[in-house]
Amino acid sequence: MSNWDLMMPGMGLTAIGITGVTIAYSGIAHTFIDGMHALTGLTLFIGLIFLSAGILEGGVSTSNKAKATTLVILGIAFSFGLAALNFNSVTTIPAFAGVLLIIAVPSIVIAYVTMKMPQYAKAVSLIFLLAVGAAIAAYVGFGVYGPSQYLVPPPVVEEEKKPEVPVSTAPVFKISILKDSSTQGNPDFDPDMAQVPMGDVIEWTNNDAVAHTVTSAADAGATFDSSLINAGATFTVDTTKLKVGTYDYMCIVHPWMTATFEITEGGAPAAPSAPTFAISILKDSSTQGNPDFDPDMAQVPTGNTIVWTNNDSVAHTVTSSADSGATFDSSLIDAGSTFKLDTSALKPGTYDYMCIVHPWMTASFVLGETAPETETRLAENATAVDPNSVIPEQTPDDTPQTTTPVIPQEQSAPETVETQPTGEPAETGDIMVSIAAGASSPGCEKTSECFNPDTVTATEGNTVTWTNTDTAAHTVTSGKDVTFDGTFDSSLLAPSKTFSFKFETAGEYPYYCAVHPWMTGKVIVE
Repeated sequence: MSNWDLMMPGMGLTAIGITGVTIAYSGIAHTFIDGMHALTGLTLFIGLIFLSAGILEGGVSTSNKAKATTLVILGIAFSFGLAALNFNSVTTIPAFAGVLLIIAVPSIVIAYVTMKMPQYAKAVSLIFLLAVGAAIAAYVGFGVYGPSQYLVPPPVVEEEKKPEVPVSTAPVFKISILKDSSTQGNPDFDPDMAQVPMGDVIEWTNNDAVAHTVTSAADAGATFDSSLINAGATFTVDTTKLKVGTYDYMCIVHPWMTATFEITEGGAPAAPSAPTFAISILKDSSTQGNPDFDPDMAQVPTGNTIVWTNNDSVAHTVTSSADSGATFDSSLIDAGSTFKLDTSALKPGTYDYMCIVHPWMTASFVLGETAPETETRLAENATAVDPNSVIPEQTPDDTPQTTTPVIPQEQSAPETVETQPTGEPAETGDIMVSIAAGASSPGCEKTSECFNPDTVTATEGNTVTWTNTDTAAHTVTSGKDVTFDGTFDSSLLAPSKTFSFKFETAGEYPYYCAVHPWMTGKVIVE
């Protein structure tokens, strides 16, 4: 009779092994490592050994229990075997199953014959051995020297027709994201101002070593946005989906990287760019007495585009002197950056300009072909402007390639900020601070006299008003170590102008001048 003490663990191990082998090799789960594959296979064979020993102990059992158990095990084995063959993604499963059958079927038959008819055991074993040998020989022989199919025409396989992807024939306008453009002050896009015919495809190629974006600046990427462009990758924009006009864009990872492209009407070739006239902002021109602009008196043909390049190590401006920047104003031009002025909108004449950060830096250009002494001065051409008016914060259409480092006001805290002319007291002003004369030159920080006083104490609800008594422009920017913290920012304060801020919350508020970072102060609110 069968030994149920052996059959029960044998059935359990066999079932676990069959399940593990099926799951591991059928592609249902791919988390099994090779070691788990081997373990489940080993569990299967151990279970079969226990099961076989239990069934065959004392001879082949003919009891109904043994027959039912055998049928259950065979049912489980065949069920999982069929599932493995149907769902598996491993091409070697059929071969694996075939090897198991080649071993299992002869073993079962030989064992049965040996127990029931031992006199035929040798003959049956010899028959199976010869059959297996013949099968292996036929498999190898036909596998290596199989018959050709010259009498059977090969099946015709129709290739599935893939939908044709239309190839764009539109011209490509290439723009390069320059190497090392992630460093502030370096050139970034080439060309920086592109004129693209309608219908062209604009292609940006990232030649830098870090990722960048090409994002429409006016709507924070609603018109076009590349997401991150990895080093060496490209991004394209089909201009047929855009309207004729000018589009400013930037890199949101490095926001000082800005550029522009203009889509021209009807796919016509872009108009040739106007001739340029170069003026250099000289190195060390921020030191009073040094040469500043070259040429200092420039004669520019009408219609030319004047390009100022800042070759100094600090920021400067190019601001029309007679009207405090109403005619043209570059805002801050960072080191290595440029400012372009299209003179086609200006009248012939002489135009004086200056750097409002370093007001001793002055120069002129004469627009037209006649000698300077016969030109009409700017004061005769320009509309009268109040000399005490605030310098506009918005730049003209010829925006420089880099943006001012002063953080835009919309990013600051929502408290009320007011800028007022000298002589008009702040509406809620309680505390007055003056920006000291000469603070634009280093040295005032040694005696803490850049702002006078440099530390003030206020109570909640007080307003502090700063007045620029220096001859250079300054800022009052909240933050420490020249890092804007978003609380308040005056932008550029021209000489004699004021800036007020109401402090609603107790705390310490350090601030600095973004143009002259050695100038620092503090407001303590109790």
